[in-house]
Amino acid sequence: MKSTTFAIALILTITAGLAGTNPVAAAVLNVPGDYSLINDAVQACAAGDTVLVAAGTYYDCTHPTEGAGSIPACVIMKSGVTLRGAGPDATIIDAQTLGRGIFIELVDNCRVENLQVTNAYAAIYGAGLLIRNVAASVEVTDVRVTACTDGGVICITNSSPTLRRVTMDNNSAKQGGGLAIEESSSPLVIDCVIDRNQAPSGAGIFMRNNCAPVISGSLIANNSITASNTYGGGIAVQSSTPTITNCTIEGNTANGFGGGIAFTDASSGLLEDCLIQGNDNTNTNGQGGGVFASQSDPVFRRLVIAGNSASGFFGKGGGVHISFNPAPTLENCTIVENSCGSSGSGGGLAIEWFATPALDKCIVANSAVGEAIFCDNATPTVSCSDIFGNAGGDALCGTDGGGNFSADPLFCGIPGAAGTNAGLALFPAAGAAWGLADASPCAPGNHPDGLCAGALIGALGTGLCQTSAADLPPAADLVLGNQPNPFNPRTTIFFELTTPGPATLSIYNLAGQLLQQRTWPDLPRGRHEFIWTGLDRQGRTQGSGVYLYRLETRDQSRSRRMSLIR
Repeated sequence: MKSTTFAIALILTITAGLAGTNPVAAAVLNVPGDYSLINDAVQACAAGDTVLVAAGTYYDCTHPTEGAGSIPACVIMKSGVTLRGAGPDATIIDAQTLGRGIFIELVDNCRVENLQVTNAYAAIYGAGLLIRNVAASVEVTDVRVTACTDGGVICITNSSPTLRRVTMDNNSAKQGGGLAIEESSSPLVIDCVIDRNQAPSGAGIFMRNNCAPVISGSLIANNSITASNTYGGGIAVQSSTPTITNCTIEGNTANGFGGGIAFTDASSGLLEDCLIQGNDNTNTNGQGGGVFASQSDPVFRRLVIAGNSASGFFGKGGGVHISFNPAPTLENCTIVENSCGSSGSGGGLAIEWFATPALDKCIVANSAVGEAIFCDNATPTVSCSDIFGNAGGDALCGTDGGGNFSADPLFCGIPGAAGTNAGLALFPAAGAAWGLADASPCAPGNHPDGLCAGALIGALGTGLCQTSAADLPPAADLVLGNQPNPFNPRTTIFFELTTPGPATLSIYNLAGQLLQQRTWPDLPRGRHEFIWTGLDRQGRTQGSGVYLYRLETRDQSRSRRMSLIR
């Protein structure tokens, strides 16, 4: 009898042990179905579980983040948990200015998706999302953070999350209105929109103290500085080494240094394949309408720096201002139609205070106010560059590195199908595209003196012109637009033909890649529409950013911009 009992007990023990080795299925907890409060659902999760939050507005900013009596948050994330809403305009977490929105600290493998955080505030790091001490396994995707008054998103203290298709708009902060990156943090920021934020410094993005973020495919627009003599209307970089690629930095305003972007305090890094357009520095003695660099040596490569201004009375460096060493290197940049103050200097570039930057294969053209390059106790080295048509003169200052000339770059002004050297297909505010006509002296192999190894000069090549601008009649009567703009996930592109005939509508990204194209062989006179759902021809979803669309008829063409905000 004893042996039988022992055998049964042994079988039960083994069976229980085997059952324990089976993986437990991940649970899905619903709010408000299973739990009425989001944080209660998150805290009830095991690693691998998902909290699904239905459409609605959720409050409950009552959970202390750092011990009893500390700043509360609406949600405190756990490792291995996914928090997913019904969409950025459907699921809304409202902190009611009582504390932080979502607190993410010392966790891994967690995700926050498809929701909105609004009205967060606390006196210390009171952001919509406070992310601290986390690795790259933490991801925030398709989230909007808006109307928070101590910052939209803060990544601090060795934080390297991925922020993908995150919109940070209409936030304010002490530094970094949209996004603050601090203390050895290196987030990956992909296809994000940082729009209409305010702060005393780094109104859009602020980074400092050994940070090395990667920012790609993002729009940093319409952010504004709220204090005098501070840095970076769009982006402020202090003692950091960012990699910033394929971004648009436009319409930002500073009141001191760097309307678009400012590098200071021994910063370095790479700024590449970006459009820096229509930014302003309004300070009376402002420095750098588009770009400012002081004691910093980033590489600026294939940038279009267009239509920026240092509009203060004595403003210097409408396009770029550089001071002190180390100094940046500018490679294949197109610096065009910028302006300094009416009594300022350097419509294109102002270089001062012993700085020794290098400009190689750049175009500095058509400054509306001020000379191409202004030097004051500084010695730039300029080589293989075209200096032409600047209101205050085209004289070269510093060291002539050879291969420089002054000739009309022959910008084509019309983006078309991307060629082998197309680069960015950009629409600056002046309505021109800065690609080159085939006959441009800046095109590969066309150097007036046969120098510079036949290299391309400027940011954009010759693949952007389908037709010579001179061959097209004015298109004032060709109606073209889209509604809504900005949009998510779809927009209606409309146009009106004054005469019947063929028409082709093309949509491009800022890399000059053709995403969609529709041709009508014979359309009647009148209004026509095309709905774009943010997909390319292979059905792939496109991220947040600026897109370009162009309508061509038998004898006219017109181009416009639109913004997709996911």
